[in-house]
Amino acid sequence: MWEILDLKKPTNKGANTGQIITALAHGAKLASADFHGAELRVVRSRCVSRVGVRGIVVRDSKFAFVLVTEKNEMKTIPKEHTVFRFKIPVPTGPFVEDEQSQAPETLKDLVFELHGSQFENRPADRANKKFKWKNLNYL
Repeated sequence: MWEILDLKKPTNKGANTGQIITALAHGAKLASADFHGAELRVVRSRCVSRVGVRGIVVRDSKFAFVLVTEKNEMKTIPKEHTVFRFKIPVPTGPFVEDEQSQAPETLKDLVFELHGSQFENRPADRANKKFKWKNLNYL
């Protein structure tokens, strides 16, 4: 995901890369990304029992994600009317020690929410498709 978002490791601790992640600039790139191997968590769903399910994507089909949970269970989560959340860790450079601090600066991870109804495509088709903004009438 770092390559998709053009994130780079800073060369020194005080370096400011100036990279701002916005929906307009990077939304289309994230929409066409391949989510195999990503850790997803179900944030909102019509079926209450699916909320809170967390796992790694092993299969991304047109209408569902297949996740492997921490208990080694395979769960098939339909994309329709489901909101998923995933995190991308912010790259950190080599730690340069100075007199004032002895620990690296803590940075927040990038957190994204994925509306499954907007991603009802096969991953191969999604990579070649140009995405257009749609209204979300179910929020």
